[in-house]
Amino acid sequence: MIDFEEELKKFYPSLEIEDLEEALSGAELTDAVDLYVKLGKDNAQTPASQVQPVRDMRPGRHY
Repeated sequence: MIDFEEELKKFYPSLEIEDLEEALSGAELTDAVDLYVKLGKDNAQTPASQVQPVRDMRPGRHY
């Protein structure tokens, strides 16, 4: 049987939207665009002689 009093002691209210915005505004978050920009910068610094050619791996493509 569920002890509701015990379950209520474990309960923590969720952050309000304002509190959540404040908590996240200082956090350093990386999204997909940041990752693509970093990859582009890393590839721009790699000499062309070290770049591996991209192979077309779709079915029916033979080399």
